[in-house]
Amino acid sequence: MGVSEYRRQMEAEAEAAAQREPAFKRALRKTGPSGRAGGGPLPTSPAAEGDDLSIALEVLADSDAPTERFIAALQAMSLEVDDHPELMDSLLEYLGDAAKPPARRLAVLNLLQEISFRMVGFPAKRPEYLAVLRSIIEDPDSQLRRVAIGILAREKDDYVQRRLVDGLEGKSKALVPAAKAIQFLAYDVHSEYFTLAKRIVEDPPNKGAKVEALRLLAADPSAKDLLVRILEGRNEKPEVKMAAAVAMQSLDPGEFEPQARRIVLDDNEDDQLRALALNALTYFGNPAARAEDNELARRVEGMNSQSRSRSVKKAAAGYLAKRGV
Repeated sequence: MGVSEYRRQMEAEAEAAAQREPAFKRALRKTGPSGRAGGGPLPTSPAAEGDDLSIALEVLADSDAPTERFIAALQAMSLEVDDHPELMDSLLEYLGDAAKPPARRLAVLNLLQEISFRMVGFPAKRPEYLAVLRSIIEDPDSQLRRVAIGILAREKDDYVQRRLVDGLEGKSKALVPAAKAIQFLAYDVHSEYFTLAKRIVEDPPNKGAKVEALRLLAADPSAKDLLVRILEGRNEKPEVKMAAAVAMQSLDPGEFEPQARRIVLDDNEDDQLRALALNALTYFGNPAARAEDNELARRVEGMNSQSRSRSVKKAAAGYLAKRGV
């Protein structure tokens, strides 16, 4: 074998080895130990000469590690965590350390959440995971705080539910804005939330909170009168009425039907609300009543031909087609 042929063979083997090299190590090599682009070889410490996991742990502990190296280390740990569940301890410790950069803690939290869905041994770590999440629900970083609260809410965690309720009732500092708190509580609706939701509807801190409270009341049969009052209110915002309409339809489609008819016939109502009401009559209303309601059909024909709203025209066309006009 000649020198040139031997060189080509060696280059080909090196290229093939590079392709086989884990993406983690390739990412590390792009920055090198100093964080410079193209910064040269990996560190020459014993850990760096070992497996990906040892290198990843070094990077995790290095507060000066560039972001690309840090993300690559998390990727490597993700690949190893099933065989090395003790990695969870390092990740949880990092997440709970308020001195660490919020963006990196959020990256660790996202990784932990992904691991929670696939790791066979994760249930053994779940109590510790939830405990760390509870410890950061008041973190100064709003994004990290919201993600942690959201995960706990989906887990139907009693502690975070109590804290959210206390914030809405003014018993403690709110963890998140009122509308977001109600959204989180809706992951696990309790009957005791309904009284709070009604109070918020009657005296809302803002429109968003009122809308979310109405959505929550879609599970409360005793809220029908309140929902009707909202639907009939002349001074209510369209978004508020939309939420009340959806809640009312969910609670009792039969009782919502006359309200929907009234809304469709009222030229002063918001177009989006009229379209929603008309779609409700088309697809969920009583077919016999629809067939006999000639007055409504005439009005809908006019809406179909004259309305400037695309949503109203589309809803009108659907109603007429369903009625056989």
